Amino acid sequence: MPYVLRHKKTGEIAASLQKNHYDLIYYGVKLWPGEKEALEAMSAYLEAECFPEPDCWEALHVREERAKVMNVKLKNNPSLRLFMEAEGTLTVQADEGPQETVS
Repeated sequence: MPYVLRHKKTGEIAASLQKNHYDLIYYGVKLWPGEKEALEAMSAYLEAECFPEPDCWEALHVREERAKVMNVKLKNNPSLRLFMEAEGTLTVQADEGPQETVS
């Protein structure tokens, strides 16, 4: 079951440019296979990707289906940011504000 990083205050889910197993570059949610791996890599990843407030992030378990929905919402577009509310609602934002919401 995958883990993502979620900002405790804003609900932002960490996403970045990555390479898939075909060596193709895509923009999507950063996933780790387990909580231990996510916690060990969190500090270096957040620093490398210039995420603010590195102490305010947490590793969060998500179902694989939910992780796929998160990536679909990002549309492979680095100008989009993904947020997850405490109740699980996903919101995608670009520079101009909220774009769409999914429960």
